[in-house]
Amino acid sequence: MNQPPLNEHYQLPPIGYYSSSPREEREINLRDYWKVIRKRRWTIIAFFLIVVVTTAVWTFTMRPIYRTTATIQINKENPQIVDFKEVFAVNTTDRDYYQTQYKLLESRKLARRVIQLLNLSQHDEFAHQPQTPFQKWKSNILATFSGPFTSSGDLSQNDKETLLTNRFLDRLRIEPIRNTRLVEIHFDSHYPQLSTTISNTLAKEYIQQNLEARLTATEQAKEWLTKQLDVLKAKLERTDEALQAFASKHDIISLEEKENITIQRLTELNETLTRAESDRMAKEALYKQAKTRNFDSLPLILENRLIQDLKQAYIQLDAQYMRFSKTFKPDYPEMVRLKNQMDTIQARIDTEVGKIVSSIKNDYESSLRRESLLREAFQRQKAKAMEMKQKAIQYNILKREADTNRQLYNALLQRMKEAGVSAGITACNIQVVDLAEVPTKPFKPNTPLNLLLAMLAGLFFGVGLAFFAEYLDNTVKTPEDVEQLIQLPSFGMIPEISYERRRQLDKGSFYPVELITHGHSKSILSEAYRNVRTSILLSFSEKPPKKIAVSSPNPAEGKTTTVTNTAIALSQTGARVLIIDSDMRKPRIHAVFGGENGIGLSNFLSGNMELKSIVKRSEIPNLFYIASGPIPPNPSELLGSKLFRTTVQFLGEKFDHIVLDSPPILGFADSIILSTFVDGIILVVQGGKTPIETLQRAKDALNQVNAKILGVVINRVDIGRNEYGYYYYRYHYYYGENGKKKELPYASDEGPSSPWGLTR
Repeated sequence: MNQPPLNEHYQLPPIGYYSSSPREEREINLRDYWKVIRKRRWTIIAFFLIVVVTTAVWTFTMRPIYRTTATIQINKENPQIVDFKEVFAVNTTDRDYYQTQYKLLESRKLARRVIQLLNLSQHDEFAHQPQTPFQKWKSNILATFSGPFTSSGDLSQNDKETLLTNRFLDRLRIEPIRNTRLVEIHFDSHYPQLSTTISNTLAKEYIQQNLEARLTATEQAKEWLTKQLDVLKAKLERTDEALQAFASKHDIISLEEKENITIQRLTELNETLTRAESDRMAKEALYKQAKTRNFDSLPLILENRLIQDLKQAYIQLDAQYMRFSKTFKPDYPEMVRLKNQMDTIQARIDTEVGKIVSSIKNDYESSLRRESLLREAFQRQKAKAMEMKQKAIQYNILKREADTNRQLYNALLQRMKEAGVSAGITACNIQVVDLAEVPTKPFKPNTPLNLLLAMLAGLFFGVGLAFFAEYLDNTVKTPEDVEQLIQLPSFGMIPEISYERRRQLDKGSFYPVELITHGHSKSILSEAYRNVRTSILLSFSEKPPKKIAVSSPNPAEGKTTTVTNTAIALSQTGARVLIIDSDMRKPRIHAVFGGENGIGLSNFLSGNMELKSIVKRSEIPNLFYIASGPIPPNPSELLGSKLFRTTVQFLGEKFDHIVLDSPPILGFADSIILSTFVDGIILVVQGGKTPIETLQRAKDALNQVNAKILGVVINRVDIGRNEYGYYYYRYHYYYGENGKKKELPYASDEGPSSPWGLTR
């Protein structure tokens, strides 16, 4: 019977239709998260219980710790010791001021004050402090790095004080109240009264320390001021001596007064010289005019009454003379008299003019000499003033230095007296608002809160651990993994046999899992293999496949169990089915049917046996099998031989279905060879064990030889943890127990005879 080529087979779209084209990635919804949680619920529950139980044990075995709180108020202050406020003033509006105060409350110095005051080294809280293993390990490490290891009894006094201070500070908490000037002082210990005493004492000692710091600052300021006063006093004395020596050397009694007189006299000489210059210039102009002998235009002549009267008389005589000259001759006595009078008057005019001109000359020369004398006096006074200025500069320098030193000395002297007065003031900017009270209940452990947090943390991290484990789990678990990630059709899932065996043991019966489909036809396993049978029968459109190879990517994934149960399910339809154990490396078919492996396929392919002698009939109707026979040294050569191909072709004419049990694909070439002359191959993977990458490599290996992969069977699925478990339980209960499940008719126990008339 000729088999049509593989490319002429058309696969019907069964349930869960598979397409070779990549599918679009499915969006993740809340149901996917819920599936992960259901699957990993025991991981979540275990982690949750571990966290809760551990926290509960730790909480109930923990020694109670009591916390007390004292509240103080830190106000602003601006101490002023000297006038230089920017040097010593405290700007409490700055954030660093309060941060400094918080650190002072946690300082080791303050802690030691409280420890010594309360003698805490003798108290049980600190004297016999138990150490946890971690604390002991830490102490050993510190001792290793700090020096030779010594026991606690061999510690020096300084080391003991350091450890005691560290324990004290570990229990101390400083908590400022936001947007206020209030600060809370917390202290934790196993003794409520001790916590109360330490909180209150720490607050009071902090205030006392602050007052002592202020007093110390005042004393230091007084000491500094005293030293500065001594320095300034000596400096003031030196500057006074230098000023006095300079004044004595230059005969200066009162430089300011003498300097004022000199400058005033210089100013007066300057004004007099200016006036003299103006007078001289005016007289010089008049003198130059007189030298031109234009006397009639001289102002002094024009203003002289005598000259003007003489000129008037002369004019009258001249007029009379001119009138007489018309009548008389010049020698006429009257004419002579008039002429003599005119000459006399002219002589007097010339004399008066000469006097005036001479006086102009004399005035000019006098003013010139006066100006010269004033200029000389001005220059001398000016030189004297300049000399006085030079002396004044040095004198004033010495005087200013002396005055400055005197002012500084007086200011520091006044501040030192003020510092002495302020030293007696005990006012403080820190007050105790609330004293700590003895607590009535422990601060730790907070049992309800611890348990609540433990439950929340256990649940949160348990779910996180579950999702992380799911993220790391790259195995094949569901049909969706096969269809979406590997792009192969899924033939269904086979439940974990351990679950089925428990059900069988409860009923008092046990049956081999390889034959479960025959022995327990109504079991979940049987129904699962019948689903595989259905997928095989519907995998081809015209007629079901005749020659089927079953393999797996890795060993021990349940392919032999799948082969036998699938063959049984096919035989239950009335078809004649032959199982060929082609796994010549680790055969198992003969053991399943209770036979021997002395004679089998390897004997026939080696030419030592006839075909009809190796085909055996099982106890199951319509089911035959061929054992592998003795393990040969060359399984691949035997399976790839022409004889085996011809044999399989011949057997295909005698049986309705031939199922070949093949070795694992990865690592062996047997299954690759078998896949080239069968109608299709089925891959069996172990649910939750077979990695997706392994299945992908097996697929790639088969695709390289153009093998027809019918589908993938997911074997040994823990349906108790799988999302499909609910449906398995429900349908099996409804149809298998209470309902009347319709079964395909079995052939008679005897069944049809063997093709060669063989019997078992």
